[in-house]
Amino acid sequence: MSTVQLEDVHKYYGKVKAVRGISFESLDKDILAILGPSGAGKTSTLKMIAGLEPVTQGEIYKDGRLINLIPPEKRNIAMVFESYALYPHYTVYDNIAFPLRSKAALLSQDEIDRRVRETAEMLQMKSLLARKPAELSGGQKQRVSLGRALAKRAEILLMDEPLSHLDAKLRHHMRRELKKYQSSLNTTIIYVTHDYLEALALAGRLVILNEGVIHQIGTPSEVYYNPADTFVASLIGQPKINLITCHIQNGSGGELKVISKDGAFQVPCPLSAEELPPRNDTVLVGVRSQHLYLSRNLDDQGIVGEIYVSEYMGVNSIVQVKVGHQILNALTKEQNYEIGQPVKLQVSEKDIILFDAHTGKSLSRGIAHRESITI
Repeated sequence: MSTVQLEDVHKYYGKVKAVRGISFESLDKDILAILGPSGAGKTSTLKMIAGLEPVTQGEIYKDGRLINLIPPEKRNIAMVFESYALYPHYTVYDNIAFPLRSKAALLSQDEIDRRVRETAEMLQMKSLLARKPAELSGGQKQRVSLGRALAKRAEILLMDEPLSHLDAKLRHHMRRELKKYQSSLNTTIIYVTHDYLEALALAGRLVILNEGVIHQIGTPSEVYYNPADTFVASLIGQPKINLITCHIQNGSGGELKVISKDGAFQVPCPLSAEELPPRNDTVLVGVRSQHLYLSRNLDDQGIVGEIYVSEYMGVNSIVQVKVGHQILNALTKEQNYEIGQPVKLQVSEKDIILFDAHTGKSLSRGIAHRESITI
């Protein structure tokens, strides 16, 4: 078993509170992604797990054993740094082999050589083994840093933005290889990234972190379709989720509607009066761009709008539609929309997420769930 558990962990740098009382647990032989923007506390969290930074307050357990005071070299944890941390006077081969040559590793030279060359092949850098870091590009240095950690075969692998300096083609290749590596060696990986696509593609579970506080823990499907708050909803998805300030109103037939301030955006309320909080005067309506359907037929039912601008993206187009005073993003496979062209917008009630306008917290969590993700 290889698990890591954090209980009410804090990390302060003087007066700066980088991590503020976070608690989560990785699953054995799984990939857990810590997702958040710069300054969220992601790297500080990894360094505390690795033992490179002391814990200000709280407990960290590995396989049920408290490791707060255990030195890094005795934790059997490997870490990949965003800043490479390579030895400049060593070749690529020797940088990868370095942790394997320690007395604690107890590996023969043949086993060291086998691991180095297998890792180099996986990372597509067999031809670079004789070079030194000064002769490498930024992406190549990052692959060496990644290889050094992979070759160690540690029980826990911590990865801090390990693919950020790679080009798009190699980044996609490395995502697949990491999943294959984790599956074949049954290693538990805790993966830090600011890229939501990377987190969704790799991880079985995500920890959404911002300003040292956890906003949500869940599967990719849960955080995408049932975000805990507007921060999570806006962090995941491109274009960002549409958020429209609306008020609740009773329709002529007694049904509830959510209506924007200017009245241009009106949709049925997906929640009953009993499911809404007592203070329900104002809500934020969240609709993802692929759930806004455009129709050129003005006789269709829907919300009246006009094309503000259209961006052709290859397979899809991102179309901005002006609805009253609001600009909404729609993702569509159709093309050739003209600026100012009138359209109708349609949205299904099941695709609406309601948020409390005062707190940003979701009012719709648990109401709807979908098994697949369309991005």
